[in-house]
Amino acid sequence: MRRAMIALLLALELLIFSGRGGLRARYREVEQLLVIQTMGLDDYRGGVTLTLAAMGDAERGVTRLRADGASIRAAMERIRGYSWEEELFCPHIRQLLIGEQAAEQGVESALSYICRSSDLRLDLPLYVVRGDTAERAVMEVGSEDKGICDVMKTVEQTARRRGDCSLTTAAQVLRDMNRSGSALVCALDLGPAAGGAGADADGITAAPLGYAVLREGRLCRFLTREQAIAVSFLKNEVSPASVQLRDRQGNTAVLEILSGACRIRPVWEDGALRAFRVSAACRAEILELGGRDALRGTEDADYLTAQLEAKLSQYLTAALQASKELKADFLGLAEIAERDDPAAYRALGRDFVELLPELELEITVSAKLGQTEDQR
Repeated sequence: MRRAMIALLLALELLIFSGRGGLRARYREVEQLLVIQTMGLDDYRGGVTLTLAAMGDAERGVTRLRADGASIRAAMERIRGYSWEEELFCPHIRQLLIGEQAAEQGVESALSYICRSSDLRLDLPLYVVRGDTAERAVMEVGSEDKGICDVMKTVEQTARRRGDCSLTTAAQVLRDMNRSGSALVCALDLGPAAGGAGADADGITAAPLGYAVLREGRLCRFLTREQAIAVSFLKNEVSPASVQLRDRQGNTAVLEILSGACRIRPVWEDGALRAFRVSAACRAEILELGGRDALRGTEDADYLTAQLEAKLSQYLTAALQASKELKADFLGLAEIAERDDPAAYRALGRDFVELLPELELEITVSAKLGQTEDQR
């Protein structure tokens, strides 16, 4: 199966690069190729630490490679020159992980490398490893036969189906930073692997956890899971997400947001931008009700609905306040204001991010709750 996959990838590579020196120049034996799927970058004494991983199999296990260099290119050449592994095949890299400290120093060099490399794609998803290094994620996550490449498949599936995180590609980050100077990148959290039959008690795994905020190309803050849920509303990309509340008796209730939408309208006064009016709506259903008492009637349902509306209002406020405090327009508010009144926007006389902290917020939320019948 692995050889068949590599053969297919090799055929695609030959087709793609047939114009760069012809087929003969790009041809390699299947057995000579090591298909890299995960790349990690960290700072190292003014240069970089590059880590690479290939998918594991029953015969050889997981292959992990590491090298330091003055640049990404230098570290890559060191791995190619000093590794005893087969020739590296990088066009199939599926994700780029950046350590927290490296992200704080800036991601411009990584984005520049992606743009100029013939091996990497602009639709490559980016991740910032929260509170840790990409090296640890690549070199230590998983086991001998299943490593970071296998784990990241689950991470991608989780990010696509949950409402508290979202995948961001290199192209999207470049676009957002060019438009507003800020961007959001999916944050990756490392932690102990859940136990199970045959599980390694000391193993670590990775999971998506909110967003990393980039301002002027540098990591400036992480958003919490709750703020990330708000981002999905503010960007109208709502996916299922669970919210924990208290019912009228003080018992725990878990609701799942099924769908939602948000409208953001600028408020202008005498040609000046004064505020943003945010109106959100969602539909949710009950997943769990604590205690012996289920919903007894419309009063209990109305109470939970009001609690959900209040909770979502808190989430939205927290996400918007983070944007104001950081002077980071990662929600694209400037673009919304410009579309609403281009002439007034051009006449602001100030850079939008400098004006952002002064703007007021008017937030309203309406929710509709399903599955409220008495389950007793």
